Amino acid sequence: MSGYRKKRYFNMVKKAPYFFTLPFIVSFAMFFLYPVIFMFVMSFQRIEGLDSWAFVGFDNYRRISSDVNIKPAITNSILFTIGILVVNVTLGVLIAVGLNNRRTLFRNAFRSAIYLPALTSIVVAGIFFRLFFGGGENTPLNRLMTILHLPTREWLYDTQLTGIFALVITATWRWLGTNSLYFLCGLQSIPDELFEAAEIDGANSFQRFWNIIIPGLKPILIFVSTTMVYGGLRMFGESYVLWPRGSTPGGIGVTMVLHIYKTAFTSFDFGYASALSVLLFIFLILINIIFIKFLGIGKQEGSA
Repeated sequence: MSGYRKKRYFNMVKKAPYFFTLPFIVSFAMFFLYPVIFMFVMSFQRIEGLDSWAFVGFDNYRRISSDVNIKPAITNSILFTIGILVVNVTLGVLIAVGLNNRRTLFRNAFRSAIYLPALTSIVVAGIFFRLFFGGGENTPLNRLMTILHLPTREWLYDTQLTGIFALVITATWRWLGTNSLYFLCGLQSIPDELFEAAEIDGANSFQRFWNIIIPGLKPILIFVSTTMVYGGLRMFGESYVLWPRGSTPGGIGVTMVLHIYKTAFTSFDFGYASALSVLLFIFLILINIIFIKFLGIGKQEGSA
């Protein structure tokens, strides 16, 4: 009897990991794997209503070359990604260095406050920045332009670059604090002995920053850069809330994901929207492979 109980116990121990991971496996299959597979299937279909669909082969993919909205969507997504990458990495590192300095006043209060924008709803942030970038003479940004004796603008409807500027500012306001905390954690993992040795050797502040801080932050720089590129290329919320219901005249502010959304839920062309989603999905995978291959993600220091 004891042998039977012992065997039963070991069987339960072997099955326990599968039991505890079952909820994740089920949710992953239902809410990610199945939609992805169905997206691939839909990309080869013409769907007209819930009950009317037909296989059309690669017709949806051929339509991409004649889509007049695809070029501004790709251009805006790339420019937006470059903008948030440069701004968030540069300012994030500088803010982290300031918060890590013991001589910074109220640095603990700033560490807490800087994360608050990440907790704010994108809808609330979008309403605020839609008013901030408004075209009226008395809107905050145009009032500042008047004080500086610069021409006022319809920031959200002027040019493609002003639209990208508004998107970058909105996204940076939300995520700069989070990225700064990432860099701050990386800074605190750098041994103080390195800074003390550099100071003894006569290194100035810039030399310590360039030769100690930047190499020490390499893993965090790779992580933040990867998340910024991935998040920038799939950005949707900021463009949707800055322009009411995603109405972006002349392609100002339209991104790839917003274009996919409007194609699916405004034009109800689900087959073509699925084809666009497949291409974006493949492109994001290629970007991740490039980051893993050339930035050494997952490799140990000193390994070939």
